[in-house]
Amino acid sequence: MNKGSKDNKIVYFPQLKERLFEKGIDLLQSSHLDQAVHLFEQAYEMEPSDGEVGSALVLALYENKQYGRAKEICKELLLEGQGDYFKVVELYLMILIQLNEHKEVVNTISALFDEKEVPFEKEEHFGKLLSFSKRVLEGKEAPAPEQTPGPIEGDKVLEGKDLQEQTFILADLVNRNVRPYLPELLAVLRDGEAHPFIQTMIVNVLREHGFNEEVQVKKFGKDLTCTPASLEEVFQTAFYFDVVKRIEDLIAQRNPTLLEQVTETFTRHSFLLYPIEPGWKAEQMALAYLIYVLELYGENPAAMGLEGEIQDHEGVLKSIETFIHDLERVTSPVL
Repeated sequence: MNKGSKDNKIVYFPQLKERLFEKGIDLLQSSHLDQAVHLFEQAYEMEPSDGEVGSALVLALYENKQYGRAKEICKELLLEGQGDYFKVVELYLMILIQLNEHKEVVNTISALFDEKEVPFEKEEHFGKLLSFSKRVLEGKEAPAPEQTPGPIEGDKVLEGKDLQEQTFILADLVNRNVRPYLPELLAVLRDGEAHPFIQTMIVNVLREHGFNEEVQVKKFGKDLTCTPASLEEVFQTAFYFDVVKRIEDLIAQRNPTLLEQVTETFTRHSFLLYPIEPGWKAEQMALAYLIYVLELYGENPAAMGLEGEIQDHEGVLKSIETFIHDLERVTSPVL
């Protein structure tokens, strides 16, 4: 057997990279940074040319304060022209500042301005970064990270931004003063037409900041008033654990792959719904998600001996199935 042959290639399961990416996003937004980095590293190793995965990995590394590795991946993305160029450049500059590599910040931004490559909407922000790093090099400014001007400027941080940009901005807000942006953030939560992924991120930002005032959240036709500081984390609620446990009880040891797929689907949807719970019983939700995934792959639920349970909850299961399809139509951000 020729173990060293270049013809020996690893064959990955179909859609494995996509599944790693989606699960990594969920973990990143729920602040499980070590786990998110681990999954993004796997996905990036599978396809280094995927700019979305590379950018997500850099963001996770940055949030996890692994600045050296983040810089390394950023340079690879810039060299290969992968991902959104200026978003990668912006992350690269913030990483350099965290590493106190202000000479490289000045050289990079000055080159961009000299070549007239800085977009109009980025000029003010890049100019502030350039001025900050010059002051540090001249000894007029302390290089402490907390004094670093971040990528968020002005009272309106989400307005006019696409889903990807909003995701990056909100991830950054976890570590910054959120008060100047509260009117806009609270307005998004009250907007029943706002993207549910962004609404969940806003609730998480407020929870992380210990926001102890009531807020109104409207999504998926439901209306809830809650206090973010009092909320459990997205995947730490009693309802979430109850449904996952019941999914495990239904599938048991019969099909580990099916168990993973059903749990992942429910987990992804739970993030979109948070902090709203759908209102059905946990056993009904577990059964509905199992049936949905089985039918997705052309499998008959009756083959698992579920006829009795399906008959007992038939009307409710149809309502939940419609709701699941609505959740599946919601797009996720491309990072």
